[in-house]
Amino acid sequence: MNTLIECKDLCFAYQDEFVLKNVNFKVYEKDFLAIIGPNGGGKTTLIKLLLGLLKPSQGEIIYKKNLQSLIGYVPQDTSINSDFPIQVIDVVRMGFLQSKWFGFRAKKEQTKEAMEILEKLEVAHLAKKKIGELSGGQRQRVLIARAMCGNPNVIVLDEPTSNIDSRTQKEIYQLLKQFNEFHTIIVISHDISVLLGFASSVLSVNKEAVWHDIPKLDLSLDGHVCEIDILNKMLEKDEK
Repeated sequence: MNTLIECKDLCFAYQDEFVLKNVNFKVYEKDFLAIIGPNGGGKTTLIKLLLGLLKPSQGEIIYKKNLQSLIGYVPQDTSINSDFPIQVIDVVRMGFLQSKWFGFRAKKEQTKEAMEILEKLEVAHLAKKKIGELSGGQRQRVLIARAMCGNPNVIVLDEPTSNIDSRTQKEIYQLLKQFNEFHTIIVISHDISVLLGFASSVLSVNKEAVWHDIPKLDLSLDGHVCEIDILNKMLEKDEK
């Protein structure tokens, strides 16, 4: 498989306290990686390192050539001032914005691409709505659309289904799975159900990191798989 990102002996410390220590893993092309772990375990710090927002204290991150500029990012916080007068289409077009530009104005082809992405995410009818008028699930789809502008190789999402009802959570993961055919997906999630039928691998982060492949489990008669069974299967594999 084609390696897109490799972390080698990665460490990061705030002042003298290590948040991440000796982290080693690879992200492959068209992988769907779920990053799990306790609060304060270093998940978000790891994402910031992958995005280049922080620099490693020790170790290194190796990217496939020109990859770092082709990573889309969906932040965790989708709370938006309801009085902020910006339309959905303008939020999405901001995904084309480059930091060196001033007075950004989207080109016609960029607006067309933004609308096509909104169509894929089934929210094109909201293009002229103010972003503050949308539901949490709708806002999340808009932010995913913004991250997809420019056709990035990798899409990184920090808790993309937090504060969203279970039905909408499943819909968003189903959409991400469709995009996974052409994009590598990295998701931070507290919701272990993301492991069921969506992620191909799991990185458990708690200062250090442990890689797991998703075990294949037989479905019960009602189509339900116990989350504890999944964890036990992964632990059994580690012990072997």
